[in-house]
Amino acid sequence: MPASSSAAFSHHDALRAALKQQDYAAAIPLIRAAIQADRRALTDPVIKSWLALRWQNLFLQLAAKDKAALKVARGVRGYLGDKREAMQVLAERFLLNASPASWQPGLPPVILPQKLNATLIFCPGFINGLLPVHAFEHEFEALEQQLGLRTFCADAHPVRSCEANVTDLLAAVEAGQGFRALKGGASEPVNGPAPSDVVLMGYSKGSPDILALLAQHPELKDRIKAVYTWAGAIGGSHTADGIYQLIADLPLDAAAQRLHDFLAMLMPGVTRKGTLRRLDEYDILGAVRSLTTTERAAFLTQHGAAIDALNVPIFNVTGSTKLLEVPTFQMLDYQKLSKFDPDNDMQVTQAQAKLALPMSTHVATLHGHHWDIAYPPFPRKMRMTTPNLDHPFPRKAGIMANLLLAAELGLIGSDFESGLDSDSGSARQK
Repeated sequence: MPASSSAAFSHHDALRAALKQQDYAAAIPLIRAAIQADRRALTDPVIKSWLALRWQNLFLQLAAKDKAALKVARGVRGYLGDKREAMQVLAERFLLNASPASWQPGLPPVILPQKLNATLIFCPGFINGLLPVHAFEHEFEALEQQLGLRTFCADAHPVRSCEANVTDLLAAVEAGQGFRALKGGASEPVNGPAPSDVVLMGYSKGSPDILALLAQHPELKDRIKAVYTWAGAIGGSHTADGIYQLIADLPLDAAAQRLHDFLAMLMPGVTRKGTLRRLDEYDILGAVRSLTTTERAAFLTQHGAAIDALNVPIFNVTGSTKLLEVPTFQMLDYQKLSKFDPDNDMQVTQAQAKLALPMSTHVATLHGHHWDIAYPPFPRKMRMTTPNLDHPFPRKAGIMANLLLAAELGLIGSDFESGLDSDSGSARQK
């Protein structure tokens, strides 16, 4: 074992003892020291178990400050004098199979830094910009104000292959080029400056887009401090398999003119007509093919080991829903996916949303459908025609948990203060 690996795992016994005794004040510095000595410490099963517990606990602490989320979580029981603690209520509503340990009071409180020394680059999914809202459009500005970090979205093309979108992601990482999501589905361009330390967060197709970036540009490994996949289509999608079979032999040369018809087939009544950008780059066939299970499996077979060897920490957050929790027009897709996995999010299964590499850790399964955990409520007129487009999931708490875990592990820099203000949930110097 190399010296660095030996150093990384030298604290293993002490760490195991600290976690067993619930001495988290001792355990967290041991984990951070091990990771700083060697990123491969993140492959340790003991550390992986802690990462999942800690992410869920951070999420619940943060979500407990979201009055709207707590009201949704309590539901009718709230009117009947629900006596459960807030974090337990949230865990039972917004997490799948959460352990009681995730809401136990003994875990360290959330500490909010005044500044996180990193840039969060969000990599959106398939047909981004063509839905009536942008993913996380309400959350990013609030995160900048609250955590003092920079955020923007990579201008990933909405309809072309993962490999083709590497150019867009590279422009984001190297030159700070992308866009800032505005309310109502609008956006404004971002042109620099180039970020230094980067956290990449990929939603849906944005996750395999990120993996394609890592495969093509391994030299970025030192700048990319962490990757979060959020309902990522890492293993493709059985839904994409079916669509590809339908369109593989169609004449798609006039894709731009037929694009809205194609999108209506994918998501009837939801995609919006508007100004389509970069029309000459649309590649419907390539985009759908890159989301098929065979294409993604072939990619991971070819590049998985090399991506793992980069030692970039990767964290997977997956989603799970039920038949009566999805929009009406997505029920058939949910039922089809349920033949493979009843714990799907209406577009990808659990296995498809997890990356089976040693440097990758699954930290949570969220209780919400594929759109609920990423998009703000769709326009009222759409919500009047189908249920489950109100999207009550506490998304801000999820992104904050991503960033605070990365900071706690020492993957990104911060100016953490000590103590906790019980009224605001923010850290304050004592």
